[in-house]
Amino acid sequence: MKIVVYGTGCKSCHALHESVLKLVKDNAIDAEVEYITDLNKIISKGIMQMPALEVDGKFKCMGRVPKDKELLIYFR
Repeated sequence: MKIVVYGTGCKSCHALHESVLKLVKDNAIDAEVEYITDLNKIISKGIMQMPALEVDGKFKCMGRVPKDKELLIYFR
């Protein structure tokens, strides 16, 4: 599984990235996690709100930090 967090480095973006890393580790999820802060890459993906979460090429949320239970659903 490939999980990508997009963000400019704000508090919410860091919070989502840290939540994703913790859940992947704590639940032994086999995933590659990437954190993209390059504004050109973010714009090229059409992201208008950050943070954004992409799982296996599909966007799951934008503009908010989901709770852990919701994130785990995205990872299944």
